[in-house]
Amino acid sequence: MSFKDIFNIDGEVKESAHARVNLIGEHTDYTGGYVMPTLLSFKNTIEITENNTNEFIVYSQYFKEKKAFNDFKKSTNNEWVDYIKGCLHIFFEENKISSRYLNIYISSDIPLERGISSSSALCVATLKALNTFFETKIKDPEIAKLAKKVEFNYIGVSGGIMDQMVSSIGIHGKAFFMNCKNLEYELISFPKNWKFCLIDSEVQRNLRNSSYNERFAELQEAERSLGVEYLGGVKKQNFQPDKFDNNTIAKRAKHVVFENDRVINAKKNLIENNIYEFGNLMNESHESYSKDFEASTLDVDLIVKRSVECGALGARLTGGGFGGFTVSLIERNNFSHWYSKILNFYPAEKIFEVN
Repeated sequence: MSFKDIFNIDGEVKESAHARVNLIGEHTDYTGGYVMPTLLSFKNTIEITENNTNEFIVYSQYFKEKKAFNDFKKSTNNEWVDYIKGCLHIFFEENKISSRYLNIYISSDIPLERGISSSSALCVATLKALNTFFETKIKDPEIAKLAKKVEFNYIGVSGGIMDQMVSSIGIHGKAFFMNCKNLEYELISFPKNWKFCLIDSEVQRNLRNSSYNERFAELQEAERSLGVEYLGGVKKQNFQPDKFDNNTIAKRAKHVVFENDRVINAKKNLIENNIYEFGNLMNESHESYSKDFEASTLDVDLIVKRSVECGALGARLTGGGFGGFTVSLIERNNFSHWYSKILNFYPAEKIFEVN
């Protein structure tokens, strides 16, 4: 059903934001390190118009559900509409705008709870639509910062700003390499002989109910143990596991410190078109994510193993962990061979080409 079907009027403003896949660099964003995501074709689209009621009315095409509210109080059971409430609350508060009641229509083809940042894309799309509707002229990096406030302050999901930044600023077909401490970024083209593919593990993940916030707290403890503001400032060659009293905290910190080193090397190899070394770094990243960070599952580990055995040069779990998608790097001239072999294990509808 369209906006007009639901609200009996045409939308005035339409804005979109895309999901992302993180190629390498997990849990390095909120620890002041480096990341390298890229945009996916999946997107959220928001349409808005003013209404003559005393309520905000929101319809989700994905959930086929309409919600109405006149305050920004978060629900007690973590409903999808909380993200819209959070965006409205933060936007009006930050811009000192008197709220006007709106019709809001959400359409989306992003698979939920798969580690490709559906929530950040929803927040960025909503804030971009509000920015356009109210003519507030907020720049894209500031849109990302507002989206981060929605997720961190309102929703209560710990994390960094990578997802919001790439969703707001990223360009299709380019890697988004970013220093998460100072938000400096580079957009780097992929060589023509590279191809990435996602495989859906069908293991759903919900960051509020998973161990994500626990890992966030463990890394904060690691920073306190080392007496540093951010783990991102610790060099691989200077990492000393014996500085930790707790072996689990040491393993979590090791993943982040070594992962930062891998992201920096991945950027170098991307620029130099060194596909094999980039693939090796992805494999090392997954091994660390699974063993040191303990954020994978047996099912996900098996997908990664099979993908490499079928001819991928590298494969890893992507996103916040605990299920979702894996991402594989394949040489283009070997793609049909890899694809035909991976179909022996997973159906075509669970495999998505990235570029």
